[in-house]
Amino acid sequence: MSTEVLDTAHPLLDETDSAAVMEALSTRDLSGTAPVVATYERALGRTFGVGHAVACSSGTAAIHLALLAHGIGPGDEVIVPATAPVMTAMPVLAVGARPVFADVADSASFALSLPDVQSRLSPRTRAIISVAMWGYPADGDALAALCARHGLILVEDAAQAHGSRTGDRLVGTRGRVGALSTHERKLINTGEGGFLLTDDTDMARRLVALRNAGKIARGEEFGRCFGLNFKLPALSAALGVSQLARFGQRLATRRVIQARLAAALAGVAGVTPFPVRDGTANGYAVLFLADDPAMASLLGEGLGEAGFVSDPHRYAYRPLYRYDAFADIPADDCPNATALCSLLVSLPCHEGVAPTDEQRMISTIRRVLES
Repeated sequence: MSTEVLDTAHPLLDETDSAAVMEALSTRDLSGTAPVVATYERALGRTFGVGHAVACSSGTAAIHLALLAHGIGPGDEVIVPATAPVMTAMPVLAVGARPVFADVADSASFALSLPDVQSRLSPRTRAIISVAMWGYPADGDALAALCARHGLILVEDAAQAHGSRTGDRLVGTRGRVGALSTHERKLINTGEGGFLLTDDTDMARRLVALRNAGKIARGEEFGRCFGLNFKLPALSAALGVSQLARFGQRLATRRVIQARLAAALAGVAGVTPFPVRDGTANGYAVLFLADDPAMASLLGEGLGEAGFVSDPHRYAYRPLYRYDAFADIPADDCPNATALCSLLVSLPCHEGVAPTDEQRMISTIRRVLES
């Protein structure tokens, strides 16, 4: 039996990536204002079908910039799904606002519960963050309509959802601004990094200034407005350009593996494939639900012993308000989120997963369930 550990992360690097980075090195222009960064941003815009992409230092920074660009700060509230990762809610604290944790629609969905969101609105509510966890599309047009009715900003956290679609739109391109990550665990890998997507030219200019200490373009001075230093370095941008060339191929490969694993799990008693509703998942991971929390824990342990990392088990996945960083923030219980977090199990589905690995994952799941 192979002892190699198969994680969700699978950075795919080859000689084209090395050549791209070496070419950027040869220019000796390595800062976040180097021409290769603009080249990368144009390539991102074409890939995702939007007018503007703004590269930055991380997916967390992308959310932070989106909140700053909309003037969100002290005294404001931002609704965040209780099932979101810590990195989604930290920027809310960073701008001085208060995260309000809302429940999901049911225990088999990352979509926000619209009635629960409605009940948590207050005169201080300024924005709602939508999150497609593990690349599974979540919130559809109904959430956007709710935001429009109440004059709220919708920020899409698509950090794990490169290539996921809801309807005819890519997740991250359906609102005024979308935030994505290019951490090494993602389909587009620059080590660390992120980017924002928007069709709003004024918004793009604001984001550029905010990520570069108040400076919009070369030749201008810093401090034209408030800004931070959230630029993406040139070497990371060069790697991003190279990574984009294989993005479609990686997405297709992962979806094939994802479909095979989901089909195999559909016939296993005791677990249920996580449903993909109103869209297509991107192949970040295969998700399924155990019949009860104890079984989910056993499956996570059994998969780990067999060399397969299950993210919910590894990260002790739980609602956001149960993390120490948010302990001082008043929060009501979110029962659907609690149930979902306790039942969820994941499987890797990247290019490094061989057919024999797929068979071992399924046989491990069967063995644990039978025992």
